[in-house]
Amino acid sequence: MLTALTQAGTRALGGARFSLVNLLPTSFLIIFVALLITSGAYTQRQPDPAKVIDKLGTNPGWSIAAAFGIFLLAVLLRPFQTALVQILEGYWRRWRLIEFAAGVATERHRRIKNTAEVRQHQAWANPPNDSKFEVVADYARRTRRVDQIRRHALAVIGRYPLPEMRDLADGHRTIVDDRLMPTLLGNVLRDAEDNAGRRYGLRATVVYPRLYPTLSPKLDAAISQQLDLIDTTSALCIGFAAAALSSLSLLIRLDRWSIAPLITTTLALLAYRGAVRAARGYGRLLATAFDLHRFDMLTALHYELPRTPAVEANFNKTLSSFLDSKSSAADRLRGVHYAHPLSPPLVDKAPGSS
Repeated sequence: MLTALTQAGTRALGGARFSLVNLLPTSFLIIFVALLITSGAYTQRQPDPAKVIDKLGTNPGWSIAAAFGIFLLAVLLRPFQTALVQILEGYWRRWRLIEFAAGVATERHRRIKNTAEVRQHQAWANPPNDSKFEVVADYARRTRRVDQIRRHALAVIGRYPLPEMRDLADGHRTIVDDRLMPTLLGNVLRDAEDNAGRRYGLRATVVYPRLYPTLSPKLDAAISQQLDLIDTTSALCIGFAAAALSSLSLLIRLDRWSIAPLITTTLALLAYRGAVRAARGYGRLLATAFDLHRFDMLTALHYELPRTPAVEANFNKTLSSFLDSKSSAADRLRGVHYAHPLSPPLVDKAPGSS
């Protein structure tokens, strides 16, 4: 996951990009649960939210302690922000308890993608066999409907990464890995990471640490801002989902308090949709980084710049394999020439000369 690469290097206050926005998910969850407990929503028939205001007014020290606790908890949870994003991405196979759920969710997305591919190829309208106005108008309506089906199918297919193919000895190609993830967010991010470098023969997950230092300040700031947005919306989604679970028992009250889990669930879904939209924007910026700065990376590595797209693709595949291996450059990069910048010749100077 490339988002983790730019989040390395934890500093004071929980991380290099810690801000007040990081307080929102933790603050909401703690305040929400404290409100339910203090007002008596769990235990009393007639909860009273005014009790919270009365308690804050009579004991301001408790408010200061709560605010400090929220801030401290947000700082402590900041290093785990990447783990939260990974949970929403669908990296569940690291936990055996939900490994089965990962397979089921991945199969669901596989069927959604396959269904969209079938609808894209099978959607068509027969041309009219008559020039009457009614027949032509009906054909125009069916054509518009077919175009809508195809556009929707292409939009669905575009959410998912392309499969990894391998050439066989008999000239055929086979799918090695369909690259699908259990969640929509994971598929959008994986598609972004794959396509950014795949167009040039580069493996983004391997090459990006070498590409990152060559980014322009404007592009680096835009990518960091988009990653902040993914982090924040992901944390909000987790926070709202936790609040929904904590208030799930209120459904049996069948009063106005019963809408609390419905509201928090809706907010969790909206936050997740926001994370998906931010991931798509991140994918466009990541592709831009490879478009503009891949040659800067090659120059920094002192490799000769390719002159044609075919030469570039072949060299980039070799470079990606070398960077992803532990083999020596002499073994992996045979036939590759370095391009060192010209240095001024050394001139012997007489003592005392300027």
